[in-house]
Amino acid sequence: MASLALTAAGCGDSSDAAGPAGATRSVPGSTAPGTASPSGVPSSAPAIAPGEPAGSEPAATGQTSRRCTADGLSMSLGRGDAGAGQIHYRLTFENTSEEPCTLHGFPGVSLIKRDGSVIGDPAGREGGTREQALIAPGGTADVSLHTLNQGTDGPGCWDRPDYLRVYPPGSTEALTLRTPQLHVCGDRFTTTAVDG
Repeated sequence: MASLALTAAGCGDSSDAAGPAGATRSVPGSTAPGTASPSGVPSSAPAIAPGEPAGSEPAATGQTSRRCTADGLSMSLGRGDAGAGQIHYRLTFENTSEEPCTLHGFPGVSLIKRDGSVIGDPAGREGGTREQALIAPGGTADVSLHTLNQGTDGPGCWDRPDYLRVYPPGSTEALTLRTPQLHVCGDRFTTTAVDG
């Protein structure tokens, strides 16, 4: 089973990739429907540690499914949900492949400027690891990105990003989403584990 997960991880289509050596794949932003996906973040962007590796655990149906990889996923970012000084953004992964796949653990999430430089630190982890999410073709799984309202606590806000760079759990290839809407304030930037 471990070799199946390793095989799936290495099966990326470099023709869709953006960035160094096909390590990043761009997807359209959710904030501007119909907008073409970015040509890619410049290769000067530093590498970011990928999310927590996922094992090839049995799926809920009792069958073993491959781990979802960047070349078989798209993603979108919902509007911020504010309350009590906190803001949560729902980041959704969609399985665009023709086979079920699994996600388990935390993604690696960073804010990226147009020139490829990273804004602040990658998202920290919030909460514990959840059950492995089995995602059918066309199905989705989510994480919640958490920050604070401006002026709630601590220092000011980080610069707004041009892109989000996201490594699905266990993947060494990233997805890039063009979106300026996520605004990190109070030095609080965390992600939950994937929840199906």
